[in-house]
Amino acid sequence: ISQTFYWPLYTKPIEWIYNVNLAEISKEEKSKKLLEVAESLQALQFRKAAAKSNKNATDDSNGSVEDEDLLSHVMKELEEEKEDWFNDLSGGQKSKVELVRKVLLHDSCPKVLLIDETMAPLDPMSKSLVMSRLKEFCSDSVVLVIYHTDVGRQKQSTNETSSSSSKEECVPSNNFFDSNIHVENNHLNLRPVC
Repeated sequence: ISQTFYWPLYTKPIEWIYNVNLAEISKEEKSKKLLEVAESLQALQFRKAAAKSNKNATDDSNGSVEDEDLLSHVMKELEEEKEDWFNDLSGGQKSKVELVRKVLLHDSCPKVLLIDETMAPLDPMSKSLVMSRLKEFCSDSVVLVIYHTDVGRQKQSTNETSSSSSKEECVPSNNFFDSNIHVENNHLNLRPVC
């Protein structure tokens, strides 16, 4: 999955996501595909619920009516032809669409998956959801992620031969990364995850 996404103009999102003309499939198959994509996107919080100003805005306390409304909204949105739907999305939403389209809608994860900066535009909560879903779905695969740590945390390491301590950059793992290969000046180094 690259960091630059291609999306054709004047298309229905569902047709591009599945690479199928909706006019050529049955109504049941279309409904199934719309629901599958909408559920996959919403599992990654593609569309977030607006803050409620009234506690009675939903029939029950867990928000399921609102969740169903969001799911229905996403399904309608996927079926509607727009000039440039993808351009109207945030960077995080674009990443989620590409992850769903290229990975999560398939029967299994590819044996080797290369993700190039796809998580960069995600907010921390979305990044955690995406990492969790990929770890579950791609558990039997090798997943290589290009991930810049210029805003990563620092791991404190103490040198036993001196009283000073140095800081070593580490990749925030969220239990997603097993290891970190750092590339700098044509050298590969193993660095910690934190």
